[in-house]
Amino acid sequence: MDIVLSAIGIDKSYTRVHANVNVSLDIREGEIHAVLGENGAGKSTLMRILYAWRFPTAARSSCMAVRLVLSSPRDAIRAGIGMVHQHFMPCRP
Repeated sequence: MDIVLSAIGIDKSYTRVHANVNVSLDIREGEIHAVLGENGAGKSTLMRILYAWRFPTAARSSCMAVRLVLSSPRDAIRAGIGMVHQHFMPCRP
């Protein structure tokens, strides 16, 4: 199966706290993934980075073998990346 989303070397730091360190993943067409971990493990940070809601300290990503440069969730949606939030999120214009 073809890789539809690839993220390589995602790092995210908040001053002295490292939320994600060198996280990489490939998602193939039709796959379903679960991201599991303790509170504070960086799960939400990773998802927000993939959705372009937060920006990584370092990373490379591509979708359908095309290099992505996402500057907003709108760009992520245009690239076919969606996010289902755990809690209610009010809509913004």
